[in-house]
Amino acid sequence: MLTKTLVQHVHQISWGNLPSAIQNRTIDLLIDHIAVTLNGATQPWSKMVRMNAESEMGEPQSTVYGYGALPARAAALVNGCAAHAIEFDDTHDESLGHPGAVVMTTAMAMGEALNSEGSEILEAIVAGYEIQCRVGAAAGRQAFESGFHPTSTVGVFGAVTAAGRLLNLSTDQLEKAFGIALSTASGTLQFSEDPLNTMVKRLHAALPAANGIWAAQLASRGFTGPSMALEGNFGYVNQFSNDVNLNRITQDLGSQWEIGRISIKLYPCCKQFHALIDATRICLSREKFNVSDIESIEAFGPESMFDSHMERRPQSTMAAQYSLPFTAAVAVASDPTDPNSFSESQWSREDILRLSDLVTTRVDARLQDVYPRKFAGGIMIRLKDGREISEAVIDSRSSPENPIPREEVIVKFKTLTQTILDDSQRDQILKAILAQNHDGTPRLLGTKLRGILSSEVA
Repeated sequence: MLTKTLVQHVHQISWGNLPSAIQNRTIDLLIDHIAVTLNGATQPWSKMVRMNAESEMGEPQSTVYGYGALPARAAALVNGCAAHAIEFDDTHDESLGHPGAVVMTTAMAMGEALNSEGSEILEAIVAGYEIQCRVGAAAGRQAFESGFHPTSTVGVFGAVTAAGRLLNLSTDQLEKAFGIALSTASGTLQFSEDPLNTMVKRLHAALPAANGIWAAQLASRGFTGPSMALEGNFGYVNQFSNDVNLNRITQDLGSQWEIGRISIKLYPCCKQFHALIDATRICLSREKFNVSDIESIEAFGPESMFDSHMERRPQSTMAAQYSLPFTAAVAVASDPTDPNSFSESQWSREDILRLSDLVTTRVDARLQDVYPRKFAGGIMIRLKDGREISEAVIDSRSSPENPIPREEVIVKFKTLTQTILDDSQRDQILKAILAQNHDGTPRLLGTKLRGILSSEVA
């Protein structure tokens, strides 16, 4: 009974008993989440979702980052969209998903609505990451290769876990909530086939967050769902994958924490390109040359790095973020850390497009073997004078095996919010985030986040 084992484990998680490294990592991820979501809230697709939710209104329970407040489910929907709005939210490589955009938004919305303690919301976050990442890893890459987007499909289990924990659901209630959540698990990769109409991907963190809260709320009222939602014949893992590793769900349960296996993104683009970007930057630091000196660029890595990622003339921000040739060109000739490098103003840059046309690809057997446990990648830059500059990176910077210190997380926070927050606001928000570790509450943090982007505060 894997589902039952997991829900029992969820109830045993205690913030005070977690290793200090896991506690610190959770706070780092919350800092990152707030920065990414505030920046993402300014995007047009995020504004559309917010305005739609505001039109329905309801009791203002939970903060919509930067604005006012809405019912918990609606706030989670809006914030989930903003958190996934610029391809800068954290990732769990093995499950091919973005847990933070789902779990953090759920826990913050529910925690604020319930006036939970800081330790309670942090426990819910750790629990949500545990479930979403373990279940996603068990389904494996075959689910992704079959056309499902794991963030959207498996994310609902991370969300229902976080919400259920904060609602103090019993083990039996939480198992039933998993059964309810199963019927809402959805989300395909069709957006990757349409370079123009890609806004829907931004909902792939929003929908599971809202549905997870809904499932937990229903279970709290006595509504029931089937048992064995994860491992049953028609449960999540068996329905979304033909290459199932059920043992992965409980492997090292209680001793290895999935939140410690999360990557903080340093580049606002597809995570499968990050090692390639690191390799490019190493090459650029090693040899001096001009962009006009380049004869060809060969990108190498696992096959998935190229599959459906070869659009050379992106026509949307997401298409640019998912284009390997465009991203490689940005890494060489622009700033891959800046979200604006993938914005509309950059799609027609002649130097970027010329470099994009020079990019070829090669599947590397060694890098293929480590995927998806590791998103490795490399680059070979050939110059007109005959020089060849090459580098491969197995663990990109800020991955679990190559982590960055909190100081760098705060640098990312400040960079993403430099046009949104003044120094005083930034300091107050960071202080409120750090206070979650002891005497803070989601409501305290939520108050600091309201009204930043709008004068209308609910």
